[in-house]
Amino acid sequence: MRFSDYPFLRYLLFFLAGICLSFLFPLEVSKLVFLISIALLWLIYFLAVRLKADLSILTWLAYSQLIVLGWLLPSFHREVQKETVLDGPYLAQVQAYDLQKPNSRENLLLAQYYFDSSKWAKANQQVIIYHQSAQEFIPGQWVLVSNKPEKIEAPRNPNEFDYKGFLSRKGITARQFIPEGKSKIISAVSSRPFYFFADDLRESLSDLLEKHIPQKSSLPIAKALLLGQKNQLDRSTRQAYSEAGVMHILAVSGLHVGILVAVLLFLIKPLKLSGIARKSYLLVLILVIWTYATITGLSPSVVRASVMFTLIVLGQLRDRKPPIFNILAFSAILMIALNPGVITEVGFQLSYLAVAGIVLLQPLIVRVWYPKSRIIEYLWQLGAVSIAAQLATFPLSVWYFHSFPVWFLPANLLVIPITFLIMQVGIPMLLIGWIPFLGKALGWVVGSLIQVELWILEAFRLLPFRLNELTIQPVTMLLVWSLLLIWAAWEYVPKKQLAFWSVALLFFWAMSGMLQLISNQKPEMVIYRAEEGWAIDYWTGVELKSWNKSISSEDADYVILPNRVKNNWGNDPKELQVFSTQEGDLYFSELDLTISEKRMVLGQKSPQNIQMWDSQGWIKHSDSKSLEIPFNALRLTF
Repeated sequence: MRFSDYPFLRYLLFFLAGICLSFLFPLEVSKLVFLISIALLWLIYFLAVRLKADLSILTWLAYSQLIVLGWLLPSFHREVQKETVLDGPYLAQVQAYDLQKPNSRENLLLAQYYFDSSKWAKANQQVIIYHQSAQEFIPGQWVLVSNKPEKIEAPRNPNEFDYKGFLSRKGITARQFIPEGKSKIISAVSSRPFYFFADDLRESLSDLLEKHIPQKSSLPIAKALLLGQKNQLDRSTRQAYSEAGVMHILAVSGLHVGILVAVLLFLIKPLKLSGIARKSYLLVLILVIWTYATITGLSPSVVRASVMFTLIVLGQLRDRKPPIFNILAFSAILMIALNPGVITEVGFQLSYLAVAGIVLLQPLIVRVWYPKSRIIEYLWQLGAVSIAAQLATFPLSVWYFHSFPVWFLPANLLVIPITFLIMQVGIPMLLIGWIPFLGKALGWVVGSLIQVELWILEAFRLLPFRLNELTIQPVTMLLVWSLLLIWAAWEYVPKKQLAFWSVALLFFWAMSGMLQLISNQKPEMVIYRAEEGWAIDYWTGVELKSWNKSISSEDADYVILPNRVKNNWGNDPKELQVFSTQEGDLYFSELDLTISEKRMVLGQKSPQNIQMWDSQGWIKHSDSKSLEIPFNALRLTF
């Protein structure tokens, strides 16, 4: 295994270096400047080639182009995605089919015109809406909305989920609740752009599943597994898959695309095609792969899998088998080039980490044991894949989700084969489900298999030893990944070098942990803000004390808990002592702090620093003894 055998992996590393530079030192350039810069770099490179420059110079010129391309690309995308703020009624095109909610329907509009005081002006803004119109919205319709949308708020509290950022990465910057009578469909869907074809096909296949699957509780899971529609899954179902460590099954990925390819290749096996007929069929197979990827929403995992299988099929056309790391790196470059912000998405990161872990570590894990029984060997191979994926992804999973599925190995051994059967029956059902008897029969089988899968997941939820409210530091994440890479490289790199780096990494990690422990002993107070109510956390350096005014337990899971977990404070605080004054104010004796309706007055116990939370982190707020409580969270360090 030589690094030089994987050129696209090298290209990816330099391209990512440029993307990282764009986050650290963002540039704002126009499309013209972007294109001129790339053209100049290519010109310099070709001049160097014509002048027969040294190979090392040519190599670094080529890599420099990738770095500069990565640096400039995000600014190019920011200019393309520049949007107008809607300040009045607007005219928009419907982008999706309605999704039923308890009291409304969710949809996505693309506003293209808005009324600006006296005239209609052009716009380009996506708005997520919840409407109560009697008529359903259908992709391609034009809708007039009489009220302007609202901006999406940034998170008010530390480590709170950034819903604004999440939607912004999808190009959505506003939302709106539209009561009945505040919108009007002004055009029927007679002729629509071709790009709504995938939405129509997805909706038709969704209707097919609803028609043929009799078990109602199986239907949302069938839509998630077969069509990538996870928006109908309830919270309980998501938790069942997550706690068992099999949430990845609900994301359309290599498993799903691989089964689709296997089914379509199996259909032509008896025909023994060759020559032009075989090549034509393989090209049609590539078209089917990308049609399926489009129907399922082009998520990072399905795009990665689609690129991988496309390159594998193209390799069959030329009787070649491209290296897996080149395929992975090429698909990552393609996705980042189309949308640089994708590298911040959890799905993208977990998808590539999981596959890299499987490719690097699964062969090493398999060697630990060689079972004699074929059945046990199959289960061990399957288990080794799950272990490899978990080893690679668990640092990032703990960072984002603060939990670890203890029972992931037996859960995967039981659930993956059932999911494989569901896909093998479900994909043919999508293809031939229009045949009445076959559709009903296949639908019943799919629904029944999903019921078995749900029963297994519920059984795992009853088992003890759950690891929740975990936290991990970036240094620990880097240590784990570095040690895994050292393990993977053990047979290819001198062992003395690897042993030295292992010891150096462990020493660096231990010193970092000691510094973190010392800094965590400093007392601090955080005032959390919610739509209704507020709360105080006081970390003494040893234990957590808290007081909550009107933040519900459900809201506390999003507003308060993330910061406690991130700081490793625990979630079982003691109650802060509080007294009510004659004026109705609240006095916290341990903090020597008085809080009224909108103000906070400090006593003799002066904090070293008072900071306010904004979207980028903590910023200095005020040194005054009496200050107005802002809309966002406050932190006082002592």
